[in-house]
Amino acid sequence: MKLASFLPSLFGLLGNLGSAALGDKMAAYNTAAQTAVKAAVTKVDDGVDHLQTAFKSWESSNPVAQEAIDGTIGLLRDLGIAVPKQDVVVTHVKAAIADLAGIFVPVSSDAAVPAASTDQKVG
Repeated sequence: MKLASFLPSLFGLLGNLGSAALGDKMAAYNTAAQTAVKAAVTKVDDGVDHLQTAFKSWESSNPVAQEAIDGTIGLLRDLGIAVPKQDVVVTHVKAAIADLAGIFVPVSSDAAVPAASTDQKVG
């Protein structure tokens, strides 16, 4: 058996395993961040207001954001998952806030409904 014919299939297999492992990690980070944001919204006074503020303009001092970052790190540690750098956690928390803002934060009525046309043709 020639090594040159064996290596491409080995690298393909290793690549697939690496992709699956990375996908599992990313899913764990996303799930932990979403869970932490939901918990932060219910734990912090005026959580929905802080969620809306964090969605409109990010500030790490926002109580929901800070609680969600700490919560994500705690959840990952409790699950035995290596905690990434804080900027990676912040990225996942920001994404979770964006995902959840549409659920918790009502859309402004001005932007939600286009003005109805009053022009009607009579035939």
